[in-house]
Amino acid sequence: MTKEELHILLASDDMPFRKAAIDEIVWSFPEHADLFFAPFGQDDELALAMANAAKQWMPFLRDGYAEPVNPFDAGKNYAYFDSMAKHYGAFLREMHKHHADQDALWHHFPGLRAELKNATPHEEPVKNRQLMVFVTGRCNLHCPYCFSKELTRMSISREDMTRVLDWAQRANVKSILPCGGEPLLYEHMDWLIEEVGRRGLKVYFATNLSVPLPESVLRQEGIIEQLHVHLTEEIFRNDHLMQTFLHNLRLCRDKGIYIILRGNICEGNETGLYDEWLRIAEENEIHALNVAFTIPSHTGSNRYVSFEALRPMIPHLSYLWEQAKQKQIRLSVAKPLPLCMFPEDLAQDILRTNLTATYCNIGEDGGLHNLSLSTDLRFSPCLGVDEPSVSFADDLEWSDLRAVFSPAVRTMLSQPLFDRCKDCFLYSRNLCQGACLSFKQESRNGGASCGE
Repeated sequence: MTKEELHILLASDDMPFRKAAIDEIVWSFPEHADLFFAPFGQDDELALAMANAAKQWMPFLRDGYAEPVNPFDAGKNYAYFDSMAKHYGAFLREMHKHHADQDALWHHFPGLRAELKNATPHEEPVKNRQLMVFVTGRCNLHCPYCFSKELTRMSISREDMTRVLDWAQRANVKSILPCGGEPLLYEHMDWLIEEVGRRGLKVYFATNLSVPLPESVLRQEGIIEQLHVHLTEEIFRNDHLMQTFLHNLRLCRDKGIYIILRGNICEGNETGLYDEWLRIAEENEIHALNVAFTIPSHTGSNRYVSFEALRPMIPHLSYLWEQAKQKQIRLSVAKPLPLCMFPEDLAQDILRTNLTATYCNIGEDGGLHNLSLSTDLRFSPCLGVDEPSVSFADDLEWSDLRAVFSPAVRTMLSQPLFDRCKDCFLYSRNLCQGACLSFKQESRNGGASCGE
């Protein structure tokens, strides 16, 4: 389309016409960079639409990160994701040529904040502060790859949980994430949900939904933000568990709770299992499916498999990706993965849909975004990263935890997983940490170095 035609479509009140023009401008960037940047600081509605389209096509614009590992070299040829590097270079070049409103860019493109911070006085926004609490180690299932396999079967007492909630409120925590085990087996779950609501907090958690629902789940009014519902192999092998699961799923859906289904990809899975996941999603009007590769281990040892063991699972993800797209189910990838192992077209598609497929937000809030409290009341940076740890105390300050965890998280984030990371655009811009940071803990890795 010509510039004149694009101008006419952008001015139209017909949203499909405007969207077609915006898509054309983004896809043909930098040919139409002047049209792309013109709305920023002038037309907030059009700028937002333009920014959203650009962030989908150029995922490096989408989220804010720590400092890049290396200064960007527009002339460098990367062995991995070089086409994305060229898009990035073009965007920076055209941005400086056509646009001077740094405030608007800061607002719309968090992924550029490392480049913009010297030109703007903004501070990074603090996102919703959350605390994951392993309320119980009990579970009715026996998934061998579960992070919680090593948990003791103990539960946090009601008295201690009250202390934890008091502490969380003083620390300005807004959301509590009960973990397990199976959190619905926590003997005080009814009380916990009611108490969280009474304090004005929110809760969301992962569950297999194959046990009776506490009454508080059905009584709750807006307390439970969402449920991540696990589709486990044991449930599919047991008719009674499956019937309980489906019954509870429908009760929660009808209660208006936002549900994301979660499935684990294993090498031995048949595609028919993935078809069942999608059928359950369709029949229950659930439009989000989150999938994970079975790491740390599919052998039951809870030690980490080599990355070569992940390669046979990649075609499984490719199949699911295509099927979910056809059924208009949003598929996302849990746990960061080294997408350099994937076919580049699939990797690019995953990145455009789900940037966290390569990078976890654990580094936010000074390394405390995924703060976790175990059943024995010890804090750690995340449910999968158990080193270092700090014992819970009523007078512990958030800043005390940050002083311990921030350097440790920052060190792991900056540690390349593979030798080849130096030739990857994603790593150079701090857009890829390679895999879950727990892969970089020697104790988890049996003392072996990460990567190859």
